[in-house]
Amino acid sequence: MIDLNLRHALIQNLADLPPGSTVMVGCSGGADSLALVRAAVHVGRERDITAGAIIVDHQLQDGSGDVAQSAAHIARHLGADPVVVIAVDVAKGPGSGGLESAARDARRSTFEDYAVRYGVAAVLLGHTQEDQAETVLLGLARGSGARSLSGMREVDGLYRRPMLSLTRAQVRDSVSDLTIYEDPHNSNPDFARVRVRQHVLPVLESDLGPGVARALARTAEMLRDDADALDALAAEVVAAGQISIDDLLPLARAVRSRVLRLMAIDAGCTVNDLTREHILAIDALLTNWHGQGPLNLPGNVNVERRHGRLNFYKN
Repeated sequence: MIDLNLRHALIQNLADLPPGSTVMVGCSGGADSLALVRAAVHVGRERDITAGAIIVDHQLQDGSGDVAQSAAHIARHLGADPVVVIAVDVAKGPGSGGLESAARDARRSTFEDYAVRYGVAAVLLGHTQEDQAETVLLGLARGSGARSLSGMREVDGLYRRPMLSLTRAQVRDSVSDLTIYEDPHNSNPDFARVRVRQHVLPVLESDLGPGVARALARTAEMLRDDADALDALAAEVVAAGQISIDDLLPLARAVRSRVLRLMAIDAGCTVNDLTREHILAIDALLTNWHGQGPLNLPGNVNVERRHGRLNFYKN
């Protein structure tokens, strides 16, 4: 038997997929992903949707290959088909985002390559309500804006997160009969998310009362609606083209900053490296103009004020 709340959440999440579609669960062998495999197989049979599992071996720990094969064995036992194990190398050159970020990038690249190659309609990820709350708290600690604080989407392009409304305890209870892999990275305090999980959220729940994680997840949903509306307004401005400084200055700051970000990205700026400080510096060309020269932006892009317009160009 699968958890009825999980079944309902998954049916809603996959409602737009036609019969005959294929979905793959990103499976680590942990409780969350195995619960999702079990539910996806069950709902897939009801909806004539093929439910498989894709296990990425990051090769970051001794015996990781055995862990991946064990996860694959359990996924097959649960009825997932196809089940694939793909090894990636992220140990070298983790980059500025750290090892956790490099592992995520490698995992996403693997999912996306597989999806394109085999016509996968969606990759299901096992994030829960607590994962959403942790994301919001990390965003708050980093001084992030509304888009970051809006957390993870249930449907985000290829990726779907059917369990964001469910607690971790609910999900784990649904696989209490299975052998679960506990990733040591999930208890390693070197990672900020682990410290939030082990210390910050429990203290908040203890001192402020139960329901903090649920409230944070609800806050993320409301902020997402606001951010989506502002992004849509900004996209309309950019789509109109031929934007002069006189057009930009009257815009509300929340919209104008998004317009500037879109203009910079369209000019070739690398999205992940474009920070709020860059956007504020571009905005100063409009609101604090005193003859300053070109700004250097990520992706070898320059921007300068010339003839009543902002001109973006590659170096």
